Amino acid sequence: MSTSRLIERLSDTVTIDFGQFMVIDLDGANGQPEGTEGLFELADRASMTDLFLAGANAAIVNSQADSWHKVDVIVERWDGSPPNDGDQWSRSETAELYSSSGMLQMVGVHGHSSGKIIDLCDQTRTWFVRASVRPGPGARYSRGRPPTGLETYRLQFWPASP
Repeated sequence: MSTSRLIERLSDTVTIDFGQFMVIDLDGANGQPEGTEGLFELADRASMTDLFLAGANAAIVNSQADSWHKVDVIVERWDGSPPNDGDQWSRSETAELYSSSGMLQMVGVHGHSSGKIIDLCDQTRTWFVRASVRPGPGARYSRGRPPTGLETYRLQFWPASP
């Protein structure tokens, strides 16, 4: 039995606004295969009961905490299905994400991103993505700025097929 290997880990911070943040392929709608579900279709069916929805070149992560806050996100790329450590996370959901460029960015609802690029090192591929959330290290509030420390997220990517 082979064990999956962690290839790369990236830490980032993103602002959740209106209870959501997004993962967007740098190609945007330009690289979507015809007939696939993109950002606007995902947004139409996104609800606060779903933690994670993914389609072609876009995914939406829904927060269960405050509608406006900053979160830490750990992004991992694996060569196969990562080990199950669900007991360390309060909630996890897995979905398939098609990425045309292999380059992704976490973006707030109003388009603000940290500028960090998630390089999946493979173009035009479908990935499994496990989105997990747990309580953060503790809420910190500062007047005029989004609160921090409410939640921590992890996004694990691995190829959907060899």
